[in-house]
Amino acid sequence: MARIRIEPERPFAVEFDGVSLSMPRSKRRGGQGTRHRIRRLAGESSRQQVPVFADLSTGILPGESVAILGGVKSGREEFLRLAAGTLVPDSGKVHRQGRVVPILDDSRCLTPSYTTRQNIYLTAGLLGMTPDETTERLDWIVEMAQAGKWLDSFLRGAPRNMRQRLVWTVSMATGARIFAIEKSLVIGHGEFMERCWSHVEGLRGSGVTFLIAIDEPEVLERFCERALVLKGGSIIADTTVEEGLRLVRQSRRTDRTDRPEEQGDN
Repeated sequence: MARIRIEPERPFAVEFDGVSLSMPRSKRRGGQGTRHRIRRLAGESSRQQVPVFADLSTGILPGESVAILGGVKSGREEFLRLAAGTLVPDSGKVHRQGRVVPILDDSRCLTPSYTTRQNIYLTAGLLGMTPDETTERLDWIVEMAQAGKWLDSFLRGAPRNMRQRLVWTVSMATGARIFAIEKSLVIGHGEFMERCWSHVEGLRGSGVTFLIAIDEPEVLERFCERALVLKGGSIIADTTVEEGLRLVRQSRRTDRTDRPEEQGDN
């Protein structure tokens, strides 16, 4: 994880101050003729820096639960990674009141050839917990994730949803006051999902800050009171969740309508 700057005297839990960011993107090789066709068939591509954000400024207050909305390439993931400090902006600054724990991927940090216990310590370490802190919270992690049966067995033998449970539960065990969540706010089904809801609603009630970029409108409407809508490298709306979702749906309809016209002009 990148080193992050924490500035507890600032009024915002997370503040973007004139942030600009470009990311490398692969582009399929174009051109006419046999040589270019052979290169395309071989999968050759070029890489270029594509702007994601330009002079982006906004602030998230402590205790807010904010939905980060936008299309597929709107920069939602990059926004969360910048907030958590796992991406560093090209210019501008991201200020934080405390550690921001990202819940961005539920599988890459886990190793099937390690035991469930070893994966818990590995994941906790990646999220900034010391071994002593992990040991102190191990019983809660195991009970919450319902992992006791597989604790000292290789993770490859555990149910598939155990990986997701472990990452989510260890993340919640960090004691962080700010979370940046991309995949799911709550996980599982039935009783386990209700336990997750009970936990995150308790955290929200205690003043924990959430930045959430997920594709579950009903969850966002239930949990968030504010929405930031991203498009074209900037925030086009800072509004309610209901209005933000409406703007995103409207933008998608417009994009689908405009696409055939653009193709017809070429």
